[in-house]
Amino acid sequence: MKKGFLKIVVILLLAIGLVTSLFPSQIAQASPAKIAYVDVTSGKLNVRSGPGTQYKVIGSHKDNTRLTIYSQTKSGWSKIKYNKKNGYVATKYLRFYHTMSRTEAKSITDKAISLQNKIASNKAYTKKQVHQILSPTHTSAYIDKLIKYDMASYKKDKKGNKLYEWLATDFPAYRIWGFDWSGKEAPKKPSVTYYSKNGKWYLKVYQYHKDDMYTYHQTLYLSKSSSKAAWKIYNYKW
Repeated sequence: MKKGFLKIVVILLLAIGLVTSLFPSQIAQASPAKIAYVDVTSGKLNVRSGPGTQYKVIGSHKDNTRLTIYSQTKSGWSKIKYNKKNGYVATKYLRFYHTMSRTEAKSITDKAISLQNKIASNKAYTKKQVHQILSPTHTSAYIDKLIKYDMASYKKDKKGNKLYEWLATDFPAYRIWGFDWSGKEAPKKPSVTYYSKNGKWYLKVYQYHKDDMYTYHQTLYLSKSSSKAAWKIYNYKW
């Protein structure tokens, strides 16, 4: 009797192992429930009856909808509740917020601004030199926009390369003004927004400024491709 029971248990365990090996991407990773927000640029995010595009669409959620995530699959699907039933949405369209202190955010932004300030106002640089200076903290696309809109070329070096220098203007497009982290001159200290989406991390620093001459809002956008990668500026608005 005992041998027969043990045999049945062994068969069941082998069967479970076989199913797991055949469908590893659909096995949900158990984790505490967490909050996410829908992040789509257009349309709505489909909710499906199972973790895959082969499952039926049972509903949808519009951009910025707050969702409770109960588990996630290795294949990129998140389990939610929809009309009191289980539903699944593609994880790559979800935004997960995290906490970052102002001290850490200041360190990140100060590093980027300090490199920008290494480009002296009384000196001209080749495009390659500007990229070399800023590449540790700025994306290549952002550096190109900085050169195009905030720098000008009036001469060339001995090899015929254009030399660029800062434009003399009070209203730069991508040259960062800097943040008042103490809040002594600005009405409020900068706000910090930190989130992850589709395997990337994003940081947004915003501050409202007001002085005797100007009133403006400035927002700095940074991202990194992994938790160990360097933060890089990809956009700036004011």
